[in-house]
Amino acid sequence: MEAEKYNCLVVDDEPIARKIIANYIGQMPLLHPAAERINALSAIDYIKSHNDIDIIFLDINMPNLSGLQLLKIVQPQQPVIFTTAYSEYAVESYELNAVDYLLKPFSFERFTKAVYKAVDFINLTNKPPGAAASEGRQSVFLKSDGKMYPVFLDEILYCEARKNYTMVILKNEKKLMPLMPLSKLEAILASAGGGFLQPHRSFLVSKKHITAIGANHVVVSGFEIPIGVQFKEPFFKAIGMKG
Repeated sequence: MEAEKYNCLVVDDEPIARKIIANYIGQMPLLHPAAERINALSAIDYIKSHNDIDIIFLDINMPNLSGLQLLKIVQPQQPVIFTTAYSEYAVESYELNAVDYLLKPFSFERFTKAVYKAVDFINLTNKPPGAAASEGRQSVFLKSDGKMYPVFLDEILYCEARKNYTMVILKNEKKLMPLMPLSKLEAILASAGGGFLQPHRSFLVSKKHITAIGANHVVVSGFEIPIGVQFKEPFFKAIGMKG
């Protein structure tokens, strides 16, 4: 029986670049060249209409709409590997949760390393090849301890500001510590589906995991979170209660 393969979408306006990536994909038995697109707009249509894509290879500098803009519009759950001739976009690409950044021209060895990073992400979500978006659960990628982790929004209990970091507490008691302020993480979670409330300047809590509410605190799966004075009225209003 033939092993399942990871379906790949290649998005690049340069024919030579697409040919090189297709050749590299063909050399890796675990990959399948599902489709190629020559611009970001056609790629958006393809991503939205196909839920069997596992890995996206995405150029950045393309006409009309860049790869970075595509990622901001679509926010795909699949791991994205940027392939570009421009090094200056590296920082922004990682802020958009790309799993790797390949600077053209790149070797097959470097390509292979990026692919296995993407496969690691897919394995962390426990999804088989060809089912990258089948569950319909909202997720984000968060960087912690030098690694990127896919995190389902419904697995997050609460988030706590820690100076330049934000501590994210998950249902499995795992903790992540992405280097970003609470306000930035709040925006990321909101754009990915939301479902979080702010009872205090230092905390975000998952509305679905609230188990009890007191006059000055909220309990989230056993964790007691304070309710700040200036946040009390909007917090109680958001959950349909009077403060």
